[in-house]
Amino acid sequence: MQLRSIFVLLASVSAIKIQTAPDVSALVAEESAENIQIHDGFQTQENQDVKKEKQVKADRDLSALQLMMKEGSWMVALEKDMKTEMLVQVGGIKDPCESIPCAGSLKCPSGFQPESIPGHCCDYCVNPNIEVKPEVTGATGSHGGKISTFCPKVFCFPTMCSSTATAATTTNGQCCGVCS
Repeated sequence: MQLRSIFVLLASVSAIKIQTAPDVSALVAEESAENIQIHDGFQTQENQDVKKEKQVKADRDLSALQLMMKEGSWMVALEKDMKTEMLVQVGGIKDPCESIPCAGSLKCPSGFQPESIPGHCCDYCVNPNIEVKPEVTGATGSHGGKISTFCPKVFCFPTMCSSTATAATTTNGQCCGVCS
């Protein structure tokens, strides 16, 4: 008797765990009956595009732009928002030095030779025997600077403090003395 009640109890528990998928055939049939015409929206956009194209062809100012486009130097493009039209120049980059006549007519005095520098249109007359030393050579210590004790490649110059000066130490992390 107890065995039979346990079997019935197990059978009812297993029946509770079994689940079936909901019946969606009615929903599928309902959606199939709908007549959604996506291409109608595309046809409206196409009609608007054709209308805009006719307006552009009829406008005299835009006709001049079309002539430039036929010559191959301009194209109509869309901005990032995919709505705003803009003109974009196409073709090779024009040489900025093309109209400057100096390049072929340079005559250097004796001892000088023409030298071209990248990015410049014209050559320069340069004498390789003349050495030009720079006026400023950096912090060499000749004007009061001294090499820092705590920082490599650092020169420290005298401070002009109206109050007390704090010297550089290993604990304060400074390379040179500073005004307090």
